[in-house]
Amino acid sequence: MVSRTVLLSVTSAQRGAAYVAALEAAGVPALDIRIVVAGDPPGGPLFGTGSLGSTGSAGSLGYTGSAGSPGSASALGGGGLADLLQGAAGLVLGGGADVEPGRYGEEPLPAAGLELWPGRDALEWELLAAARERRLPVWGVCRGFQVLNVFLGGTLWQDLPAQWPGPVAVDHDMGEPPDLLAHTIDVLAAGAPLGERLAAAGRPRVNSRHHQGVKRLAPGLLPVAAAPDGLIEAAVLTGDGAAAAAPAGPAAAGGGGREAGGRAAGRREAGGWWVRGVAWHPENLIALPEQLALWRDFAAAALGSPAAGEGR
Repeated sequence: MVSRTVLLSVTSAQRGAAYVAALEAAGVPALDIRIVVAGDPPGGPLFGTGSLGSTGSAGSLGYTGSAGSPGSASALGGGGLADLLQGAAGLVLGGGADVEPGRYGEEPLPAAGLELWPGRDALEWELLAAARERRLPVWGVCRGFQVLNVFLGGTLWQDLPAQWPGPVAVDHDMGEPPDLLAHTIDVLAAGAPLGERLAAAGRPRVNSRHHQGVKRLAPGLLPVAAAPDGLIEAAVLTGDGAAAAAPAGPAAAGGGGREAGGRAAGRREAGGWWVRGVAWHPENLIALPEQLALWRDFAAAALGSPAAGEGR
């Protein structure tokens, strides 16, 4: 019998340690977490996979991939995407470099200071396409939220300081320490999935380490939370994602739209595909009950853990 695993896409095994800790705290055994690394070593991009040891140490990651040209899961060697998805029950897209602007119909802005890893974009697009087909739960964090938005047909601000005309000043790139609480968020849809968890904390404070953000929210994504400047900070899929990868159209002004459907989204995502994303880094905030609850909800969706799913 094939074991059920959670795929975790991160920049490096070291960067993955906090995500692993959050997943373990949510009830996912370390041996059920499979890391996909789209790194940038001197020899070129490396796609590797492996399971963490019982200690949860990122240093125990064993790569099965190989260095090669980026662009698809075929760089993994062997059975490629099929092997990678063997037994997969859920997908976590972690933080990292910027999404290539061409994927949402724009040219890179010279002043944006973009850090682009096209190979990781390509791999995660394939993972998302497979997750949509198989209805695997997807949890996007920071860059992962941006990837989800673009994959589903939305666009991004390439550089918030240069482009985002927010009504109030908010620093979205506060840096270290990882658990530094940078700003509050306003819950826009307290009755929606994800929103009910955040609303339990009133007006939650979150950390923030991103210079990009949602410009136009993708079709089917419901805005659930926003920063004080109106930038969308969290969303949940209310459709089936069928419009994903459609050509990007003219971007709407503003932070992706603050209109919320209240309880219209229900307690489960429509179309049977569990997809949620946030702009902050909840893996660094699991000491806060509302942030740990976000990971427990993902664990419940992916692995069906009764304890994790309590109260959904």
